[in-house]
Amino acid sequence: MTSQRTTAVAKNARRRSRAGSALLICLFVVSATAMMVISMVDAETYQYSALRNTMAYERANYLAAAAVNHALAELEQDVTWRTGITSTEFPSGSGDTYAATAADGSGKQVVVTGTGTADGVTRTLQVTIQPE
Repeated sequence: MTSQRTTAVAKNARRRSRAGSALLICLFVVSATAMMVISMVDAETYQYSALRNTMAYERANYLAAAAVNHALAELEQDVTWRTGITSTEFPSGSGDTYAATAADGSGKQVVVTGTGTADGVTRTLQVTIQPE
């Protein structure tokens, strides 16, 4: 009878030790999963920020090109035009702006400088033309 009781006590002790290890394994799995999720969210946030910056850079570049084209259209109408284009919001209500200047260069050349600003990013394009 004593040997049966000793065997039963040993079985209960093994069960209790396994129950404790199951809790530790569960905590480890939950911790590892949480760390993976946090890492993925951090990486996605970084990628989103990089994408937003790239989009602002490209919009500013397009706005600077629009400013140069606007100034070239003015020069096409009047070769002596040097007034420049004041800060113009495009599209309306977006907060993105462009401006342009036209100045005499060497000889008969005209230097047109366009500046575009989008979300705090500013791009400048400069074109030198020789009207005929």
